[in-house]
Amino acid sequence: MSRPGNSKAGRWAWPVILFSVLFIGWLINVIPTGALDSEDPQGSIPSASSDLAVLQIQSQAIIASASIDSANAAEALKTLREQSRGFKSQAAIVLLEDFINAPMSDPIASLEVIKEDKNAPEWLEQIERSLSEGITAEERAVLRNELGWFAELAAEPGRMAPEKSDEIKMRSAQVIVLILLCLLGAVLVILAGGLFLFMLARNQRVTGKALRFDNKVIPRGVMLEAFALYLGMVALGEAAAIVIHGSFSLVSYGLSIVVPLVWPRMRGYRWRPFFRSLGWHRGEGVLKEIFFGIIGYSGVLAIASIGICLTWVITLLVGVFAGGGPDSTFETASPQPHPVLGWMFRGGWVEKLFCLLLAAVLAPLLEETLFRGALHRYLRGRLSFFLSALITGVIFAVLHPQGWLAIPALGSIGIGFSLLREWRDSLIAPTVAHAINNGLLIAVVWLAL
Repeated sequence: MSRPGNSKAGRWAWPVILFSVLFIGWLINVIPTGALDSEDPQGSIPSASSDLAVLQIQSQAIIASASIDSANAAEALKTLREQSRGFKSQAAIVLLEDFINAPMSDPIASLEVIKEDKNAPEWLEQIERSLSEGITAEERAVLRNELGWFAELAAEPGRMAPEKSDEIKMRSAQVIVLILLCLLGAVLVILAGGLFLFMLARNQRVTGKALRFDNKVIPRGVMLEAFALYLGMVALGEAAAIVIHGSFSLVSYGLSIVVPLVWPRMRGYRWRPFFRSLGWHRGEGVLKEIFFGIIGYSGVLAIASIGICLTWVITLLVGVFAGGGPDSTFETASPQPHPVLGWMFRGGWVEKLFCLLLAAVLAPLLEETLFRGALHRYLRGRLSFFLSALITGVIFAVLHPQGWLAIPALGSIGIGFSLLREWRDSLIAPTVAHAINNGLLIAVVWLAL
């Protein structure tokens, strides 16, 4: 089969990409909010479990601090209550309020406010019984099915402390230590990453050879087509899942992995030059590239810290102005939690292991191949590194389920991965850095839940 050279991308590619990005972004930012506003009493909304996962970690921090400073714990509890959304989060906070017995708290009054909603679920009766007389093991099982870990906070019959009370308090203290260690580690890695970026920039300025990416390598046009097919199939599957059946979403994700990789062959390209242009080659050796990925992750985190700060500032501004004041709720002023948190909150160790493999193996391989591989290769043939990395990072961020407020944070992470692609040319380094990032996040959540 003859090689067709560097043919231009089809005119259909960019319209498909733009439509898919807008459609998926709309689904992420509109559908979850609407779903939570009219939450199913039976608790079938997946995002409710993700909220509970985040809330559990926050609650453990409050429980740990309550024994040291009850007033501060009460203030933190008040903030959580104001930020809560959905019946499950609100009910979970009532149980937390009762468990820590904070000053000036009134869990019975808090529950009555929730029950004023005509759509309030029947299982709230178990919480009401917990506040008045305590609940039996059978009633706790009903609550556990709805609220997971929070059911363990409910009082025993006779308003006795929960059986696992001491265990919960000890575990909460351990989570606080874990969070503090993670923050300290992140600060140290960010400082190391700043040094790494400085040395890389200095080396590039002096030698002009620090960045190994060659923007003249072909093919490029077919790269954009492959990326467009990926996004188009994902968007089409999501639309079919809404209109026809949810299984179409899973089918579309499978096809979105296979078709873009087969497409170049259908267009007449040979596998070897295509994959090398994509970035899947040994570089200076697989082990050496893996090492560079580990070192390079510090630079990614340093760049990401800028985006995280921007997300934090924007979140505060949205809370003040769009919400009408500093007391605006979590619904209008916070990125959405990733659905994988809900899966981990509800699942056992098997589900948690699956989430780890999904986040630290499959996602980095797929996303680096398509974003830093195909899309970055095409854009670098036409634009500077910064513009290419910015466009790739923004699209990368928009397609994630955390919502538009998380775009600066996620986009900056994507820019960091693009820098590793520019530095090494091989996709091994950015894929390793991506795997480290996702793997560490999942591991910390696993330990905290």
